[in-house]
Amino acid sequence: MAEKKAVLNVTVAESLAEAVRHDAAASGTTISSVVEAALAEHIRREKIRADGRAAGQEEYEEMGYYPTPEEEAAAEAKVTEEFRLIAEARARNADRRAAGVA
Repeated sequence: MAEKKAVLNVTVAESLAEAVRHDAAASGTTISSVVEAALAEHIRREKIRADGRAAGQEEYEEMGYYPTPEEEAAAEAKVTEEFRLIAEARARNADRRAAGVA
């Protein structure tokens, strides 16, 4: 049985709204489906980050080592950059698929 849907009202930049409309049309799906998939991916990534932080904290406690705030900030920046690069590559691949390029 499908999960009951909830209504969320969101405000986004016009350029993002246009990109979502274009993506939905190109994919033959609804704007709601595109937004739902993006939100689900965001939540999935945040859960991975939280799980990683918890595992790291557990490891630090076992070792008796606690990173400095600077080390934590550097690690967080690295993870954020990796996610940005992944999103950029996915967007390029989607553009190539839409253009019919392998």
